[in-house]
Amino acid sequence: MANTRQMPKLDQIMSRLAGRFVLPVAVVLVGALAIVIVSLSEMAGEVNRIEDKLTARSAEAAVQVTLRRIGQSHRDYALWDDSVRNLYGEVNQDFLYDGFVTASIDAVFFDSFFIIDEYGRDVVGYHFGDRLSESTADLYGPQLAELMEGLPRDGVAYAVHTGILQTQWGLAKVAVGPIVPFSEDYEPRPKASRFLVVSQILDQAAVADLGTDFQIDGFALTDPASANPRSIAVTDPFGNPVARLEWVSRELGNEARAEISPTVFVMLALICLVMIFLLFVARRSVREIERKNEEARHYATHDELTGLPNRSVALTTIDDAITKREGGEKVAAVFVDLDRFKDVDDTYGHETGNLLLRRLATLFEECAGNNLLARVGGDEFVIVVADRMAIEVACSIGWKIIEALAEPFTIGGRTISINASIGIAVADTIDPSGEELLRRADVAMDQAKQQGPNRFFVYEPFIDTVRHERLELANDLREALRNDGLALVYQPIFDAMTREIVGVEALLRWNRPLFGPVPPDIVIPVAEEAGLIDALSRWTLRKACADALGWDGLRLAVNISTVQFRNPNFDTQVAGILAETGFPARRLEIEIIESELLGRPDQIRRTIDAVRARGISVALDDFGTGYSSIGYLRSFALDKIKLDRSMVEGIDRDDQSLELVRASVILARALDLRVTAEGVESESEARLLRDAGCAELQGWFLAETASPAELDALFARGGGGALTGTG
Repeated sequence: MANTRQMPKLDQIMSRLAGRFVLPVAVVLVGALAIVIVSLSEMAGEVNRIEDKLTARSAEAAVQVTLRRIGQSHRDYALWDDSVRNLYGEVNQDFLYDGFVTASIDAVFFDSFFIIDEYGRDVVGYHFGDRLSESTADLYGPQLAELMEGLPRDGVAYAVHTGILQTQWGLAKVAVGPIVPFSEDYEPRPKASRFLVVSQILDQAAVADLGTDFQIDGFALTDPASANPRSIAVTDPFGNPVARLEWVSRELGNEARAEISPTVFVMLALICLVMIFLLFVARRSVREIERKNEEARHYATHDELTGLPNRSVALTTIDDAITKREGGEKVAAVFVDLDRFKDVDDTYGHETGNLLLRRLATLFEECAGNNLLARVGGDEFVIVVADRMAIEVACSIGWKIIEALAEPFTIGGRTISINASIGIAVADTIDPSGEELLRRADVAMDQAKQQGPNRFFVYEPFIDTVRHERLELANDLREALRNDGLALVYQPIFDAMTREIVGVEALLRWNRPLFGPVPPDIVIPVAEEAGLIDALSRWTLRKACADALGWDGLRLAVNISTVQFRNPNFDTQVAGILAETGFPARRLEIEIIESELLGRPDQIRRTIDAVRARGISVALDDFGTGYSSIGYLRSFALDKIKLDRSMVEGIDRDDQSLELVRASVILARALDLRVTAEGVESESEARLLRDAGCAELQGWFLAETASPAELDALFARGGGGALTGTG
């Protein structure tokens, strides 16, 4: 009976315990579990939203960077003296092909381009190297005209507008702006602007590459009407949506929740730890997305190939250093330009060139120390120095670079030597802008380049004066070419045995009004700088052929600039002049300087072969002043070598000099080459050169230079080839 009475009390106690403790605890546990589940879901969703927001920023940054890249490509091709010189008026087709059509074939910077004239008419357009018959209006629609609104048209100012347009090829990123000279002193300046339009298709592959660069998963183009919340709109210049860029979210929050939920359900006591873990995962996700954004900002201010800061960073650094400098502190810019880097690129390929640039960037960083090093062009670097002893530090860096480049580089089993020209400019008392300081350093670099490889030069104001004088000299030379202000004289070439005249060499003369005679060693570099060398060479060859046409049996030697030999159409130009003047090809001898064979030898070799195939002989001038090896000479199909005066001088007094001449003649004979000795100034030299085996002699001792009229009279009196020299 006692036991039966005790049971209700036990049940009541248990019931009270359940009502007062177990149930509240259960409710609390269930509520806590529900709160945890809801909280986890909310946190996972928030992480996903943060991820989507930051990914959207990365997507917008990717669009801006790709537009900035095509805008920079436009600047490289449109803000260029050579573009103005060759694309205004009648378009230079060779320049157009070499500079633009090949670039559209490679499609690295753009796959299509158009030239639009001063009146808004299409001049020429190409797409992947194929000439286009459609107009810009057909291909780009009215959006292009909207993009061109507000661009300067005065032939002086430069600006570029970029945008994404719907074209006949699909979506494309487009840049348009005027074609204007880079040099402030460029003459003659256009009175109205022509425009360059460059574009590159923005298809799924291009967008996928952007996604790879900016680490955006599933980055792709989709219909502009798409309602995908994980996307951004792409609009044309009218503001109309033409597409959307969408991506696939990694849903890092959901991944984290899936990982920790089982543990939460099993062990409620670990809720706090799970929350901490979730927060850690969220923070890691945010950091990852922030890292992507930082990479996007990095690409906007750094060179992708070398990882160095770009031109904009260099300019900002200079401006900040000038603004913030304290008393006595100076700011210097060291401008480094690689000599003939394009030859390395053309000879060994872009991959080798890129590897060399990375090696050089590392080398220059070591030389720059703690100072900023930036890559500001294809083969141009700038070091910014802010120091009380800026000029001394800058010069020290210049010497370090020159000494470091003395050692050749080994890349892919090839040994490559590279030189540099360095310009230094200092902002000390007057505060120039960053652009102006870089311009001065660039000008000083040009001055160093004129003095030879591996030199540096510190900017002085007189350099601008010299540049102005050279510009005036180029203008006067242009006038002389236009108004027949140049002349040719001829120096006879004699048979070494009979002393009969067997040929003449044409020599350029220019008597500049108000200034007097200008030597050829000044005229030729100025002509090359001003883009006049092609016209000057054609004038010289045409005039010489016309003068020598009546000098029966005599060979005519004409020295041609290496710039011309690098022209793949040079042999066609020569053939045209021969046909025009009626001068026989077998009597023409083209001379090229020995030291110039080292630059782009493959193209020069092809040009020599093409010239000789037309019956024209080719001679190597100034032999002995360059660095030609026997194997190197054998690779060129030459007809003759001309010993330089530096080899001939002193052979009647120095046995070693005479032996050197004899060895050179033996070498020439082994290669089946005729030998002419230049600069003969005495009878003893003439006799020794004849005995050494030289076939022909030339020099002031034998005959001075003469005008065409004087030679006409001379040959009329003496019967041409029967005349002998003074020796």
